[in-house]
Amino acid sequence: MPVVEAVLSLIGPAYLAYYGFAVPVMVVWAILCAALWVWNNRPSKRAGGVARSRSAGLMVFVLVAACYIAAHTGVYLLARHLAGLWA
Repeated sequence: MPVVEAVLSLIGPAYLAYYGFAVPVMVVWAILCAALWVWNNRPSKRAGGVARSRSAGLMVFVLVAACYIAAHTGVYLLARHLAGLWA
């Protein structure tokens, strides 16, 4: 299921780009997706998971958010380019 969730999260930036929304909206979308991923994968949800320190949790969130922003930016720019070709 994680693959399906990742693919569905990439549809949002493509939709936003096609309809001409600004880049900050796409960045907020990516940060919200990262926050959801971190929340769904917190150690306390797993059996025998060890809780992270607050700073380690923040570092994981920043890393995941940076990855989501990079992926969503690529999809956003591709959709903007393709929308320009189709117009």
